[in-house]
Amino acid sequence: MSDLTPGVAGSSVGEGTDLDPVVPAPVPPAQPSLLRRLAHGTGWQALSQTLPLVFNLALTPFIIHGLGVEVYGIFLLVAVIQQFVSSVDGGIGPGARRYFGIYAGRDDRTSTTSLLVTLLVLIAASSLVVCGLAFWAAPEIVAFFPGAAKDPVGATFLLRVMIVIVAVAQARTLFTQVLWTSNKFAQQAAGDLLGFFIYAAGMVVTVVNGYGLIGIGCTLIAQQVLSTLIVVPAAMFRLDRAGVRFVPRSLLKEFFTFAWKIQVSGILSLVSQQGDAIFVGRFAAPQMTAFGTGASFAATLRGMPMNASTPMEANIIRALGGLGPEGAAEEAAKIQRIWVRLIAGWIAVGVPAAGFGVNAWLNLGTDLPGQVAAVVLLAYGVSLMLLIQRFWINALGRSGLTLSHDIINTVLNLGLTFPLILSFGALGTVTATLIAAVVAAVYLTVIGQRRVEVRLPTPWSQVSWLWVIAAALASAGATWAAANFLTGSVVPFGPLSLLTIGLSAAPVLFIYLVQTVGLSRARELLATITRRR
Repeated sequence: MSDLTPGVAGSSVGEGTDLDPVVPAPVPPAQPSLLRRLAHGTGWQALSQTLPLVFNLALTPFIIHGLGVEVYGIFLLVAVIQQFVSSVDGGIGPGARRYFGIYAGRDDRTSTTSLLVTLLVLIAASSLVVCGLAFWAAPEIVAFFPGAAKDPVGATFLLRVMIVIVAVAQARTLFTQVLWTSNKFAQQAAGDLLGFFIYAAGMVVTVVNGYGLIGIGCTLIAQQVLSTLIVVPAAMFRLDRAGVRFVPRSLLKEFFTFAWKIQVSGILSLVSQQGDAIFVGRFAAPQMTAFGTGASFAATLRGMPMNASTPMEANIIRALGGLGPEGAAEEAAKIQRIWVRLIAGWIAVGVPAAGFGVNAWLNLGTDLPGQVAAVVLLAYGVSLMLLIQRFWINALGRSGLTLSHDIINTVLNLGLTFPLILSFGALGTVTATLIAAVVAAVYLTVIGQRRVEVRLPTPWSQVSWLWVIAAALASAGATWAAANFLTGSVVPFGPLSLLTIGLSAAPVLFIYLVQTVGLSRARELLATITRRR
């Protein structure tokens, strides 16, 4: 039995030592209200994404046309490869979030420090192997993709830079999670913001001076250095010098009993989300830029509500450490009720807006970017509805259940992708993603009710379906009208067209939120986000 989860005889919650019930700790430190904690963290997370988003809307067409469609496609492809390399960390990152969160719920800085020190050593060792192999094999990896032939030297340099960044980012993530689980989000947000402005300036210089992929690589190095210098010192104040030692072997064994499933689950999720780009890069290289920009835009829309994910998960885990499963379930259920209503409306309004808006924004002479954005965003929406269920299941230590969901999702996605891409190109790959997401969501909903001792309500039961359908239809009509009667004539193609189409859908989203969330609650959320703690 570890010091993390003291057991209670006769309980059946979980599977194995890391799954013994979490009993309430001695009276935890006083915390602000749940709504205030979530909104405060979400506000900082949203700030670190919203400002870069505004600049990216203007920068992306400039960068695409400045670098050239083929070179930009290489950049997107290398970024996807980097994500696959970065996902191989043994589950240390996600596992640490659970353990740091429970320790934070007990205000146990000594245990946090010991686990951090141990995991940093393990990451350093694993990075030498995994990143070293990827660094050595970079030329062969680049040569596998026909589209990289435009600039193989630059692609190899960029990939090697990104591989080194992976090692640095994995270590920095541990410090970031110490801050997150302590409900400290401002420092990481500041690092992201400053890092983005370094990125934006570097990309402009790269395009203007024709530095190509090598210039992008140098820009990414500067961005990562700045973010690291901000986050790591801030996290040090949440640690305890007395904890500078390795954790017991028994706790390390328990940690990886939980973490390896999260590792496999994370890889499978990444394959499901980003595997399409690998197929497109190999079998439909001319569509890479159109596909990549559409999928990236959908990921951006997904990322905006996902700013709330870290605060939500941190508070669920802290509640588990401080209140036990029954008390934490009440808090998680409250979080889920708000979350699913927000997500359902965001996706209903966002899918048609993305479909029309991306095409008007990029003006590449094809509707493929918008089609990809719409289908991918819908698939993301299905998965987002289940996010609180995943947090809850993993917090209880039942990571094997979410792993089985991800296996089903990935196997079905890959099984459908190959025949569909040969028949329908890039659009076939995202169709496979959507089908797999729906099937896997049904599966996780069922096992979440049958296999977990302390259950949450299903997210689907908390959706106002009539309002969702009405919002989707109204958004489709408004954005279609804006795309056909305003963009390209009254409003020039580019960022202004995207903004125009987005604004045409905004009133629909506002009405939906008032009807399903409530104006008073929306005002409270806005007030707590903007209020300083």
